[in-house]
Amino acid sequence: MTDNNDLEAPQAKVRRGYASLMSIWIVPLIALGVAVYLIVRTIAGQGEEVTILFENAEGMVPGKTQLKYKSVDIGVLTRVDILDKDKGVNLVVDVKREADKYLTDTARFWIVSPAIGFQGISGLQTLLSGSFIEIDPGEGGKDQTEFVGLKTPPVITSNDKGTEYILKTQKLRNINRGTPVMYKGLEVGSVLGYRLADDSKAVEVYTFVKAPFDALVLEGSNFWNAGGINVSVSTSGVEVGAESLQALVTGAVEFATPEIYQNTFKAEKKHEFKLYDNERAKDEARYTEKVVYVLYFDGSVSGLSLGANVEFKGIKVGTVRDINLEIDEENQKYYIPVLIDIEPQRISIADDGKNIRSLIETRELRRKIIKDLITRGLKGKLKSSNFLTGQLIVDLDLIPDKKAVFVAKSSRYPEIPTVPTDLEEITSSVSQLMAKLDKLPIDRLGKGLANTVEGFDKFINSGELQTTIAEYRKLAVSIRVVAENIDRKTLPGIDATMDSTRDAVKKIDATLAAAQSMFNSINGMIADGSPFKYDLTNMLQELAAASRAVRGLADFLERNPSSLISGKR
Repeated sequence: MTDNNDLEAPQAKVRRGYASLMSIWIVPLIALGVAVYLIVRTIAGQGEEVTILFENAEGMVPGKTQLKYKSVDIGVLTRVDILDKDKGVNLVVDVKREADKYLTDTARFWIVSPAIGFQGISGLQTLLSGSFIEIDPGEGGKDQTEFVGLKTPPVITSNDKGTEYILKTQKLRNINRGTPVMYKGLEVGSVLGYRLADDSKAVEVYTFVKAPFDALVLEGSNFWNAGGINVSVSTSGVEVGAESLQALVTGAVEFATPEIYQNTFKAEKKHEFKLYDNERAKDEARYTEKVVYVLYFDGSVSGLSLGANVEFKGIKVGTVRDINLEIDEENQKYYIPVLIDIEPQRISIADDGKNIRSLIETRELRRKIIKDLITRGLKGKLKSSNFLTGQLIVDLDLIPDKKAVFVAKSSRYPEIPTVPTDLEEITSSVSQLMAKLDKLPIDRLGKGLANTVEGFDKFINSGELQTTIAEYRKLAVSIRVVAENIDRKTLPGIDATMDSTRDAVKKIDATLAAAQSMFNSINGMIADGSPFKYDLTNMLQELAAASRAVRGLADFLERNPSSLISGKR
């Protein structure tokens, strides 16, 4: 048996090292590494901090409001700095590093929020997500971190391709920023803005036409204002119309290229065009050649305005340029010189096609034709174009039977003789008629007729007529008695004579009875208080009053011939 004391106790082995220590710190080290990685990644991904100046910070929430480009978040608003009074606010935005390339001096910033305007409703997407800041990076430029925000969103951005043009007009009318540019009813661009020209004589409208429609804008193209309501007054009535409902509400600018300019070059950027007031003005602009003539009128020109038509046989050949008053002190006369622009290009020359003329030859031929027409009796007169408005035009016509009277003492402008208007001729005829009526002794004739009627009345009512009729009746009775007492047998020879006498007496008696009845009727008609005598007296009085009224009307028409159209004022 073995003694337990003789057994040796096992010896503990101690291992020295850092394995156990590393196992304790491995998790914290991993966490620290992840944290460092995240910090480095965050620092590496962090972009520039920019400040954007706005008038106010309406709808801006730090930590929530996003900076977007093409609907992609590229930054976030971190804080809002309030500046001094009336200087607005600074929006401080952290921009992602990948978006740093957009921060140049060509970049533009604006706030997108719901808005309702003539161009429609915009920013509806912000009703749920809230307002945000939009950036348009532009093209090129130098790095920049401080910007001034736009008050309103831009009409176009750097993503819109096209060409910008300048339109010049004398009056802006209903054109605004954002007004659409139309081509054959299609919206192909917008108005970017406008400003007063350097010479202060016109307004420059900056217009953008998108690609590929900008290829349709040639150097010979015409632009005109197609917005608002077009009102045209003519002899056929009043015509009211509009280009479209959108053009009526928001206005519009339309362009087109005339056929003769289809081969011109494409208009370059910033090319200047004239903006016509309407399509009619654009059509009239193709008549570039104008020859000035003068016409002298000595009657009223009320109703004739600048720009009124000059017509020949009802066809427009020009317009009224100027209206003045000229006094001839030497002859104590006054005239109204009216300058007109004759547009010879409106006159076509009949040709068999064999004669090829230059533009200068054609122009000289047209002027010669007008000069020959004056020699053949071309004259001008005022003519009403609309009885409702009283508008007048200058009507040219060949009137060779009336002598041409020239008034001008100088030869600055060629003169076209004038003749009185139809209204003036009517007034002159009425005046002559009234003058003749005025010479008639109407009052004396009326008094004579009244005296005649009064004498006739006295004769009938005097009793002498009744006595004469009674004596004739007694005579007829005596003759009848004598005839009946004559012995027909004793005097057979006079039987036939007595029969004739009896018949004659009967006729005399019937005549006297008819005369008695007639005189009784006349006596009743002209008696005092009878309707006939009252009407006759009133007729004479009204005839005298009518004569005086007609004489007054003739005097008024002679002084105011235009009142037949415009009425008495």
